[in-house]
Amino acid sequence: MTHRRIAIVGGGIVGLSIALELRERGHSITLIDRGAPEARVSYGNAGIVNPGSIFPLAGPSLRARIVRYAIGVDPALRIRWRALPAFAPWLGRFLANTTAAAWRRGTTALAPLVAAAPAAHRAFADRYGVGALYRTQGWLRVYRDARAFAASAKERAQLRTYGIKTAAVSGQHLYDLEPALDRGFSHGLWFVDAMTVDTPGALVAAFETALDGRGGRRLPGSVRAIIPRTDSVSLVLEQQREVEADLIVIAAGADADALIRPLGYRLPLAAERGYHVHVRLKDDARLARPIHDVAGAYVAAPMAGAVRVTTGVELACADDPPNRAQLVHALAAARAALPVADTVPGSEWCGSRPSTPDGLPVIGLAARHPQIVFAFGHGHIGLATAPVTAQAIAALIAGEPPPIPLAPFSPGRFG
Repeated sequence: MTHRRIAIVGGGIVGLSIALELRERGHSITLIDRGAPEARVSYGNAGIVNPGSIFPLAGPSLRARIVRYAIGVDPALRIRWRALPAFAPWLGRFLANTTAAAWRRGTTALAPLVAAAPAAHRAFADRYGVGALYRTQGWLRVYRDARAFAASAKERAQLRTYGIKTAAVSGQHLYDLEPALDRGFSHGLWFVDAMTVDTPGALVAAFETALDGRGGRRLPGSVRAIIPRTDSVSLVLEQQREVEADLIVIAAGADADALIRPLGYRLPLAAERGYHVHVRLKDDARLARPIHDVAGAYVAAPMAGAVRVTTGVELACADDPPNRAQLVHALAAARAALPVADTVPGSEWCGSRPSTPDGLPVIGLAARHPQIVFAFGHGHIGLATAPVTAQAIAALIAGEPPPIPLAPFSPGRFG
């Protein structure tokens, strides 16, 4: 194998996983990231590695809720309408993907990617000694009545089709799994084989330490320009600093669009805002696994002795100021479902996921610049699929068969 100088733009979980995988193959690695760890979206998610995350956000069931989303009364998704000019092209394509055919195509594409996620995480955990950060109790969706659970029948049938192991639970069985839950829930769907991370920020920090210890170089700073050359590429940073590489990987999440647009690439990417806050439970109450309260549109995930409450989606510009409306709702809903004692001071957070209109990440070579590789747009499954993406990128660079089919994730699918 030819060992190359490879620069990776983006220090979140995807960029770090790629950096580690390529460093293991002997490449010289420079990873560039502009922000503090808590600014990365991988810092703030619910930490779920779920082989059942095979469904794109866009789907036929969304159509029935469009009016609720538009007027801002559904906590699952809110739209900051003054930002509409920025994400209108993305929104049009997103709505076009709410057909049954598009949903099936997306599910077929995502299934092998997320199916490979737990094994890839275990391999990274063993290699870098971070197994203590993972739990294996699965995760749980909870429903407040039988009608709401029945509405998930089509999704459950698809999960069975793809061999995703779930268990329907109700009554006392539900509360045996999670005794702290309010008794107002009637049904649950337990994703038995899901892994969870405690906490995502700690995993990112551990990967940084592993990269440092293996001779990878990490540079703080913002990339101002990408200059492709005949056999190399230059990255221009602040104060006219330059990094020269044989190859670069763009893993910059929601910032990727601004980096590649000057090179003539127009890929539809939206900033899908999410929020979280940490709470403490009363007395000796605890959660054994993350729960997704479907009606409340939040996830409560046990982390580092507290519980992280994450919100639904807000469509906004990445640099828009926070809007606490969804966080306030999620916290109120969590208080109704769990014995919350108080919130952890200073734990409120917001960040922007990179989201494509078809719900599939962008993984592949840039069409006109073979020395540039794209690896972004993972939406809600960035943490889960980061090690698999890293394996795929390493295989792509080496000219080897990838571990999963990459054609559905090609940048060329957008024209």
